Amino acid sequence: MDKIVDSLKNKRFVFWEEIARDGAQAKTILSGKQRVELAKMHANMFGENGPDHLVFAAGFISIGEDEVRAIKTLADEVDNCYLAVNCRSSKNEISDSINALKNAKYGRVAFVMPISERMCQLMLHKSPREVLTQGIDMAKYAVDQANGIPVDVQLAASFDADPEFIAEVASKLKEQGIAIAHLGDTRGRLYPAEVKTYMESLLKHSDDDQLYGVHFHNDLAFALDNNLECIKQNVTLAASSWMGLAERNGLVNTELLSFHLTYQAEKIIDRFGFEGKDLFITPPDLKKLKPIAQKVSKFTGVELKVTDPIVGTGVNSISTGTPFVDTKSFQPFDPEKVLGIDRTMLITQLASGRVIREVADLLGYRVTDDQVNKILVAVKKNAYRKNRSIIPEKKLFKIFNKVVNR
Repeated sequence: MDKIVDSLKNKRFVFWEEIARDGAQAKTILSGKQRVELAKMHANMFGENGPDHLVFAAGFISIGEDEVRAIKTLADEVDNCYLAVNCRSSKNEISDSINALKNAKYGRVAFVMPISERMCQLMLHKSPREVLTQGIDMAKYAVDQANGIPVDVQLAASFDADPEFIAEVASKLKEQGIAIAHLGDTRGRLYPAEVKTYMESLLKHSDDDQLYGVHFHNDLAFALDNNLECIKQNVTLAASSWMGLAERNGLVNTELLSFHLTYQAEKIIDRFGFEGKDLFITPPDLKKLKPIAQKVSKFTGVELKVTDPIVGTGVNSISTGTPFVDTKSFQPFDPEKVLGIDRTMLITQLASGRVIREVADLLGYRVTDDQVNKILVAVKKNAYRKNRSIIPEKKLFKIFNKVVNR
């Protein structure tokens, strides 16, 4: 049984995770062992139901021998989620992809097929109708060779084509045994209202049992909104990437989508217009979001920013003012309770006497009012002299020691 297809038929949500696949455009690279660690960590968010909710895009077969070895490492070592190999519309690449997955407990192959007029001419020098004919032949070959491994098709630039034609394409590919037709916003140009209109037309002309997935680029910062619009229309497979690291401006952040589809599930219908309580057999453990994001940051060398939602370094950090006195008035939820992120206090040029006293207690110093004032002066002068807001911990210790131990 294809657990991913079963999930989609039951309107459960599926992540198509692309942190490993899109290194060429995100300017990152992950070794086979790193991909194994991230795939297992991600799948573990769903307990024993990883194979029901996660497809980890293992890699792109055409990159070369080292990429193939990385994919095979995943196939050998990951058994708690699906592993997908992406390839071009080539019989050789399809065969190589199937071979790379031969040891995978849960494998699937996804070949890319251009479908807009512009993309068909660019990639294959054919018309969309000619590409469809070739795609049907490729689908027959892939399904025949796969020996039971599910085969999907990723329709490049499908949102640039007529939705009625895309529905026809998806239907004819399904007749050949294709499991899921993935729709690509290849240019990242779509706004939510445009997605709504397109999907309504597409679904109106599609077979009732047709399964779709979506792949929205984030060039205009609408990837989250566009995915939510598709979920509202019962299209519940979305390509995402940890920290948004993917093509150009990225895909929707996996951590952000995980949070919104899980936090206060009973309120999702009021917030987004679709029922949220049955999206997961086992909802993702939100307390695992930050550790995975930190691991991704370490592996890729891309730092988490202070302003990154959900997993950023500023989450549950306090530096001064009224938020220090009453954090509930300045936070949408309790980060420690919901995400498992402990509160941290950062000393900046905005520090107050109250903050200094709190930090002094944490560091084991007993300070007088006069010492607090002197520490404040030193902290502010250091920030402006260095032109850096946050005082590093080592420098903070030096300031405290200098003032307190005089």
